[in-house]
Amino acid sequence: MSAPVPPPAPGSPPPVQASDPARLTDGQVLPRQVVAMPTGGSFTVDLERAPQTLRDLTAARDELRDLVTEAQRLGKVDPSSADDVSRDAATLLGAVADGGDGSLVNALNAGVQRLDSLINAIKSELRSYSRTEEQGHRGFDATSA
Repeated sequence: MSAPVPPPAPGSPPPVQASDPARLTDGQVLPRQVVAMPTGGSFTVDLERAPQTLRDLTAARDELRDLVTEAQRLGKVDPSSADDVSRDAATLLGAVADGGDGSLVNALNAGVQRLDSLINAIKSELRSYSRTEEQGHRGFDATSA
């Protein structure tokens, strides 16, 4: 059902993007709304729960990566018919799934990057905490000797 989509020929128009208005074969133009990516926020992690939090975030990131692969496949659906409706549906589905800004693939990749940032931040804080603890123990051992 899915087939690789060849790259556009030189001089041909660029492929449809998720943020582009939908232009159907009958000439009808349907505007699209692209939802802005969420940003920011803060959170705290209990030190004792940090290892489990890292495992959970890593599992969530890995699931998103799997979904990226599925969305990329979804973006290459073969219309399986030459009729206008099937071609329009395949083109629009491809754009929404894997068509640049506003596409599902773009959103999923942003989620993967955000989770990678969170994972790295927690790991960095754990290393910093461990160094501080180690220095505190060395300082305590030196003063009590």
